[in-house]
Amino acid sequence: MYGPFKLYPNSGVNPHHSPAYPLEWDCTLRTVEVVTRVAPDKIAAMLEGSGFEPVNDRVAFRFMLSPGHTLSIPNGEMFDLMITVPVRYGDLYTQTHVYMYCSDAMGMAAGRELFGYNKKDCTYLFSEDPTGSVRGWVNRRGFQVAEYAFIPDPDAPLVRLVDADEQPSGEIHVRRLPHPERPEPAYEDVVYRKTPLAYTDPIPGRIQMNLYSTVFDPVADMEPEILGAHFMTSTVYAGGFDKEDRRLIKVLRP
Repeated sequence: MYGPFKLYPNSGVNPHHSPAYPLEWDCTLRTVEVVTRVAPDKIAAMLEGSGFEPVNDRVAFRFMLSPGHTLSIPNGEMFDLMITVPVRYGDLYTQTHVYMYCSDAMGMAAGRELFGYNKKDCTYLFSEDPTGSVRGWVNRRGFQVAEYAFIPDPDAPLVRLVDADEQPSGEIHVRRLPHPERPEPAYEDVVYRKTPLAYTDPIPGRIQMNLYSTVFDPVADMEPEILGAHFMTSTVYAGGFDKEDRRLIKVLRP
């Protein structure tokens, strides 16, 4: 069910005698990235309590399809919407996802348990046509989160998450375990990972993106200003102890 990867006994993934998913995975990746500008006070509010310092006032909306994802073999693919902020933490120049939506239960659970991702469940459309256009939507439990339509255009501006040759790499998050008796964390730490990626050169284009807010998913409240959009693919995208940089950076509590 999980391709070439095995389930490790006593891996730390419950139950120990029958882990819910393997710690390794791989797939290909197809990404529409929309780079936006968001008011700094709103970015600061989303990073509150993390200790992460924002690099600039940009937020990327990444609509990511993962064909052949080995955690989602029965479905043939996995989808994520990552809403991402570039940050610094100590000597790390990296990024954190302030919102995440995932189409697959295994991918959602593994990300939350192992790396503290704030993943929520979603359904999605990611439809490519032969011209390179991509359109789709993200929906959570009957409520629309986002709709998007990308058209390649070589004359469109190419705007990256930062204005520098070196883009932030890896991901950093605060991972929390809730207390069994009180509404507070019993344990929390800062974790970092860097997965192998080999993206093609970005193909710039034009984007239409509509966001919607509910009380539990207030993404439109960011009021992002779209700066640019592009499309990228990678044949290399994988996770596991032999393939990525995984680090426990700091224990915050207890």
